[in-house]
Amino acid sequence: MIFVRFSSTNFIISRIAYIFVSAIFVNLFFCSASYAKSNAIVADLSQSNISINTDFNGASLLLFGSISGEQGDDIIVVISGPSSEVVTRQKSYMGGIWVNSNSVKWKNAPSYYQIFTTKPLSQIASREVLKSLAIGTEFLNLRYESAEDFDNDDYIEWADALERNMHSASLWKTNETTVQVMRGALFRTQVSLPANITTGDYEARIIHFRQGNFIAEERTAIAVKKAGFSAIIYHLAHDYSIFYGIFAVVFAVFAGWLAAAVFPKP
Repeated sequence: MIFVRFSSTNFIISRIAYIFVSAIFVNLFFCSASYAKSNAIVADLSQSNISINTDFNGASLLLFGSISGEQGDDIIVVISGPSSEVVTRQKSYMGGIWVNSNSVKWKNAPSYYQIFTTKPLSQIASREVLKSLAIGTEFLNLRYESAEDFDNDDYIEWADALERNMHSASLWKTNETTVQVMRGALFRTQVSLPANITTGDYEARIIHFRQGNFIAEERTAIAVKKAGFSAIIYHLAHDYSIFYGIFAVVFAVFAGWLAAAVFPKP
């Protein structure tokens, strides 16, 4: 369960006001002839620190900013979480039951990977441009371990299975036409973080395109941390595993004794 400590209304308004003033400055600044060919992105988040407590159930953030752009320009936002090991398993029907027959361990799969765009990706840039900028799950350059060797077709099949699993968990997704660009200068999009996100540093890439060509990129960060009693348990389990194990055994024995004392057998 998840609790997010949202920023105050005044704080969010001040952030938006800052971006708005920056947008005015950027557009005025880039009107001069000496900087006509320059480009800039200013971006920010309504909340850059997420606290996960015992009742945490997700978070919704507003990513907004400004570009030195023109009418019809496009924005792609890529948000990725810390890398993690993810196992994909293949099941086979043997002896009347389904069993795990093979598996692949992905060594550097992002725990969260979502894309937000102004238009479908294929309409914003070519496959070659997207590949050069590593935009899209097919260009993640995943490392893996497998008991069996497989060729490129097998790799694609396993990678597709990984993507389906992560998509079903609401962790990987492409959200097309969710970024709004106003007058070629201001942009915004809503970012949803599900309840099952992991702790760590998340990176947000804001990429500006014009007529299929890359223009500029800006990056910002989101910090997701444990908070409250769950943070104490988390750090105890990871930093003092022996004491955590002893505590778990003692607590289980005490809970069993207490239950027997309160509800004695007739």
